[in-house]
Amino acid sequence: MKKLILLFILCLTAVTFAAAQQNPPLPNDPEVKTGKLDNGMTYYIRHNALPEGRAEFYLATNVGAIQETPDQDGLAHFLEHMCFNGLKNLPGKDMLNYLQKIGAEFGRNINASTGVEHTQYMLNNIPVTREGILDTCLLVMHDYSHFVLNEPSEIDAERGVILEEKRTRNSAGWRMFEKSAPFMYGDTKYAHCNIIGSEENLKTFKPSSLKAFYETWYRPDMQALIIVGDIDVEKVYQKVVKLFSDIPAPEQPTVKDMPKVVPNDSTVVGILTDPENSSTNVEFIWKLGEPMPKEIRGTGMGYATDIIKRIVSGVMQERFQDICSKPDSPFTSASLHIGNLCETCEVIDGELGCENAKTLDAVRAYLTEIEKAKRFGFSDDEVSRVKEKMLKGLKDKVAGASTRKNPEFIRQLIGNFFDGTHYMTPETELQVAQVLCGQFSAAVINQMLAGIMKEEHLTVIYFGIDKEGQVHPTEQQILGIIDEVKKSDIQANAVEKISDDFLQGATLKGSAVKTVAPALYGAKVWTLKNGLEVIVLPTEYKKNQVIFNLRKEGGLSLVPTEDLASLDDNLQQMFDYNRGISDFSNTMVSKMLSGKTVSVGNYIGGFTSGVEGSCTPEDIETALQLVYLSFVRPRFDPAEWDVAINQLKAVIPNMESTPDYALTKKIYEDVFASPRKSVINSATIDAASLETYKKYYQALFSDIAGAKMIIVGKVDEETLRPLVEKYLGSLPKGKKAPKVNMENVVTPADGSLCDIFKTKMATPKASVLQFYSGTTKYSVQKQVDFKAAEFILDRIYVETLREEEGGTYGASASASISYEPKQTMSLQIYFDTNVQQQEALRECAIKGLKGLAADGPTAEQLTSAIENAKKNLPEKRITNSYWMSALRYNAVTGGNWDAEYEAAVNNITAEGIKAVLNEILSQNNFKQIIMLPEE
Repeated sequence: MKKLILLFILCLTAVTFAAAQQNPPLPNDPEVKTGKLDNGMTYYIRHNALPEGRAEFYLATNVGAIQETPDQDGLAHFLEHMCFNGLKNLPGKDMLNYLQKIGAEFGRNINASTGVEHTQYMLNNIPVTREGILDTCLLVMHDYSHFVLNEPSEIDAERGVILEEKRTRNSAGWRMFEKSAPFMYGDTKYAHCNIIGSEENLKTFKPSSLKAFYETWYRPDMQALIIVGDIDVEKVYQKVVKLFSDIPAPEQPTVKDMPKVVPNDSTVVGILTDPENSSTNVEFIWKLGEPMPKEIRGTGMGYATDIIKRIVSGVMQERFQDICSKPDSPFTSASLHIGNLCETCEVIDGELGCENAKTLDAVRAYLTEIEKAKRFGFSDDEVSRVKEKMLKGLKDKVAGASTRKNPEFIRQLIGNFFDGTHYMTPETELQVAQVLCGQFSAAVINQMLAGIMKEEHLTVIYFGIDKEGQVHPTEQQILGIIDEVKKSDIQANAVEKISDDFLQGATLKGSAVKTVAPALYGAKVWTLKNGLEVIVLPTEYKKNQVIFNLRKEGGLSLVPTEDLASLDDNLQQMFDYNRGISDFSNTMVSKMLSGKTVSVGNYIGGFTSGVEGSCTPEDIETALQLVYLSFVRPRFDPAEWDVAINQLKAVIPNMESTPDYALTKKIYEDVFASPRKSVINSATIDAASLETYKKYYQALFSDIAGAKMIIVGKVDEETLRPLVEKYLGSLPKGKKAPKVNMENVVTPADGSLCDIFKTKMATPKASVLQFYSGTTKYSVQKQVDFKAAEFILDRIYVETLREEEGGTYGASASASISYEPKQTMSLQIYFDTNVQQQEALRECAIKGLKGLAADGPTAEQLTSAIENAKKNLPEKRITNSYWMSALRYNAVTGGNWDAEYEAAVNNITAEGIKAVLNEILSQNNFKQIIMLPEE
């Protein structure tokens, strides 16, 4: 294989864009068994042992809503639902019942997705521990392909579910997309293609229309079967050949004729608004014409083109971030990407977000950056940084290649079937990319930039907020700015000097590891002389990952109520995203991290504070430097604070008038009834100050007294230890560990209420939250029983609220028990429905919960819950995050999470489920919040 790769690379260096006849195909992963059956069905089969005893099954169908005739409006998506409602060999709900009995979850493990051009059916993470399970999964895919029953009675029963899905989907974003489609796609079928369909057709279509769509388009020449997992490839292949060969090849297949979307002859401008839109955005679409043919995308030329696109996007992203990092920036976010608008048109797609009042200035600034790129191109340094990031990402993939999980293979194989893209191994892709990156200098990229993004091919779409007092730009104003920028005198960006190091490690005194003690799961506790406990667990679960968390007690519980605005979660996250570290701005930090994979951030939570992050093994020193600087040299730049404030001001005032915000606000008010627990609003932003934030940050991060650092992942202890001693050992010791102020820890309020309120909404619907809460004596067994109850409730609500009542697209239960800082429990049920059915569905949800508490689960429900828990445990055990949580549990409680959890999973009983539900119900803390539309 290595000789083949080297031969390919030698050929590739000789290829030019003018010499297409020399264009070699990429050497794809040889461990994937691929081909076509005699009936035309494509197959991809690959062995992968992670997770052990698990497999993924996908049926990719090269058809979507664009193939519908007028009487089939919405039926491509409707058909997806019918695949769960009756197959030839698994009629009715037999398929769902069987898969749920072995621990699979509807929605999470059993699902499908329909798009305008493609449809996918998937069985994810299925425990193929018995040959019968493997056979059944293949049978499900076989029946999806050609033997869905589409019975009229099941079709009629599903109409209500689809209509409620349409109601749920009909958000401001969805409506704005529908309005924008004619501007993006011109006078083509794409402009009017609605995946979910019209309400009228969903109510009245004839079953024969659905069957006609299925029989026309669900055929083997349009489908690919993809199977990846802990399987015997040759054995599965033989099963596939035997089972799927009975699907007949079409005698006269209907041609998939895709509408052609062509570049504009002149600039197109759309001004769109919606009353529930929460942000002002402008999209720029330069149409380039037909995409590269599918046959070329999997070749060296196709991959080389992809690299050029990534370089252009990467440099422009860096430039936009430089602008966004300034408090006087006219836009709060900006991006540019090159890809497909649809199967028949490639585009350069840009977007900006801004305050409404700054829209015209934002458009001018954005287009000015585009014009700079066209006139002056990119610098060698800019291109080198993007290539360095790209190659570092590929090197990380190589390092983690042996610990890839099944979904990482699936994405590539689906892309190959639909688009012809490669599925090279990480090692091969890195070698190919290194050769190509060596050929693409800034001069080469700049030659290409000068000839693209022509204004006559440009479409500009403004997405605004339709509310009183809001002023929107006009088409003529935007056209005027385009002309102005084209004629303007623009200067090229100055070359920037990039710093090399965050700090000089040699100047740090550090402190040695004073004691080493064994800990659970093979971890070790290094206690440094400055008092910091560092718990280190080397793992092999993901060979390109290290995760870490340094935590202290206290957090927001130590902050008075009147100062909480400055430490609001949203503001913290926005400031952390925009701030730099030490003497380096955020954009400088990003450039300094080119060629590294490091993510480090600080947090101040309800009762803890600290620093957390992740990195690759070779970047651990840089990560620890940033942890050190977060304590010793944090950055409180007023300009960076103002950037965060401005970004929130661009969104929050608009969000406050949306139904979702109104519901969230009510939930916080009714459930918590505390001034310490509220939703961010304009008043929060106005009250926030950098000085207040700085005051409490410095207090919480002044030292590491009482702190514990947990490091989990691919680490070498001999390499890690001196770095820990140098950087973490240099953190200030402190005198007294902070403690949580329990009086300031907010938990759900006692008592019951039913709060029905009305608000303006574009799509009338009822949103219902049922919230139960209480105190408890925590145990892992109780937590496992509670999650089993959640799993069963989800099934009950699918069968009752969704299927029997046809009143909601989905109702979800969420059960939670906490062991710190207070031992509490909560259960919430949420669903959207129509106004007419909301009261009946509320009672149905309560009845389902109380019935489960009184009678316990059926034998089949209990078996499903047990198998689901047993299925999930080994999947969790091969993740670093699971062991991080287990070590944290041990540090807080002294308990052995993994052993206790396994024992609890093996001891799930009907009585345990009943007991935990009755415990929370008996405390009579029940709050119902119902949002209805204003009449």
